[in-house]
Amino acid sequence: MTHTERGQQWKARIEAYKASCLSAREFCRQHSITTRQLYYWLRKETLKEQTGNTVQWLPVSLSSKEDIALSDFLTVKVAPAVIEVREGFNEGLLLHVVKVLSALC
Repeated sequence: MTHTERGQQWKARIEAYKASCLSAREFCRQHSITTRQLYYWLRKETLKEQTGNTVQWLPVSLSSKEDIALSDFLTVKVAPAVIEVREGFNEGLLLHVVKVLSALC
């Protein structure tokens, strides 16, 4: 069995498990697999879903150039969190913080 076929087989098993309403132990007993295998593939699926999420930047329109001059920082709201972004900020750090906050909210 190829790696791809094994992944497809486990994807089908995970879907069947979620739809079954059985406990992990009972589902594994009925399908002749170990709970350790099931939990491994569930964890693998969860990690794949989390890393598959991408951050999308939204366009921002300002009413006038004077608005920019009056403010020393930009306020970014991600769910309940508020981040003040000042000139010379670290873009990588901001991206990381936004990803973490998005995942938590």
